[in-house]
Amino acid sequence: MFLVLALASVPFSYDGALRPGQTLTIRDVNGSVRVRTGDRLAIRATKHAERGDPNAVAIHVENRSDGVVVCVRYPPEANRGCDTRGDRHEGNNDNDTAVDFDVTVPHGIVLDAQTVNGSVDAINDGPADASTVNGSVSLEARDVRTAHTVNGSVNVKVLDRSRGAISAHTVNGSIDVALPEGTGVALDARTLTGDISAAGASVDRPRYGPGARSKSTLGDGARRLSLHTVNGSITLHR
Repeated sequence: MFLVLALASVPFSYDGALRPGQTLTIRDVNGSVRVRTGDRLAIRATKHAERGDPNAVAIHVENRSDGVVVCVRYPPEANRGCDTRGDRHEGNNDNDTAVDFDVTVPHGIVLDAQTVNGSVDAINDGPADASTVNGSVSLEARDVRTAHTVNGSVNVKVLDRSRGAISAHTVNGSIDVALPEGTGVALDARTLTGDISAAGASVDRPRYGPGARSKSTLGDGARRLSLHTVNGSITLHR
């Protein structure tokens, strides 16, 4: 009994360095990812399971010329590096270990956070991208390019008025995007069973049945927005 309890939760800790402009990539599988800006790189994680052995699940931290990559590997692929195939939970389906990350990053880094079964919640004063399958995505960053999930909501707050594209997609959930006041956008938004709220945008709604679509240019159209959901509403603040 005591041995099982000892294996039920295993902490992980890594402290390193990242320079402004370098990238931190996190590739989780089962578990949440939380990121906040601080003064240094500090990666904390907890591996926990009900029936599997958390010690059999590996967390790899690899230093590259362009930054740091963190990945989770399950047996029998636990010894494989982050560049090899196996990011998805392959092999031992009896190991139900989840890995929850709580990460502090230094100012000005680029963040790419990925998981499969879990949420992503990140605040970063550099650019950030995030994706999951089953869970919500919440991003606040200087710039955001992608925020994707399948089952969950997407909330994005962009701090800088910059050009480029933002893709925020889900299937089952709402989308909320906040841009700096007055940002010009070229909007492509659509939902099947929800509504679209974007001041100044024209919204087409079917005469019969649910859903809405908007293809609108607001201001100079410098920021391209692709906001797509199936079951949920879309809100744009600018």
